[in-house]
Amino acid sequence: MTLYKKTRTSRLPLAITLIAAGFVSTFLIATFSNRGADYWVITTPMSPGHQISASDVSLAHMNLDASAEFYLSKEVEPIGMIATRILHSGEIIGGTDLTSALNAMSTSAVPISVRSVDVATGLNIGEEVDIYWVLDVQSGDSSIDPILILGGVTLLSIDNGGKNFGSDTGLSIAVEETQVLRLLSATTLGRLVVIRSHV
Repeated sequence: MTLYKKTRTSRLPLAITLIAAGFVSTFLIATFSNRGADYWVITTPMSPGHQISASDVSLAHMNLDASAEFYLSKEVEPIGMIATRILHSGEIIGGTDLTSALNAMSTSAVPISVRSVDVATGLNIGEEVDIYWVLDVQSGDSSIDPILILGGVTLLSIDNGGKNFGSDTGLSIAVEETQVLRLLSATTLGRLVVIRSHV
């Protein structure tokens, strides 16, 4: 009987220590798992030149560790700023993804129709393209070198529906407002050739 009491008495401190260690470890896990901060996340896809509204973004709590400095925390107010690139739903907003409205050039989504054979194959939405103006000359006429109309503009959408039939391909590109007239003027004569900016 005495041996049983001694054994029970010697186990009591060990049990208390294990229970205390369990509470401490639970507290530490909860503390470290809650580290991090609130960062702005895109809720609605947008193109370059889009002005951010309250419905376009939301806050999400996450631990980005060393990468945190590259993203917009809740201390920065994105409402009213301008997107500098295509942003997809669920993306964390990076420090270079937005710019102030004063520094931004407003952009417009401009639709153009281009012959299917004049569009580079494998273009993806969001990548940069160059647009050249080419004038087809009649035999005997002096040739005119192609002219770069716009360089490094963002492709917003592409409709390849008519490509199988040799017809035109519909494109939508993000163009600075000051360059819209230049692009549209180029469509009145000759043809446009769209190539990938970087291969």
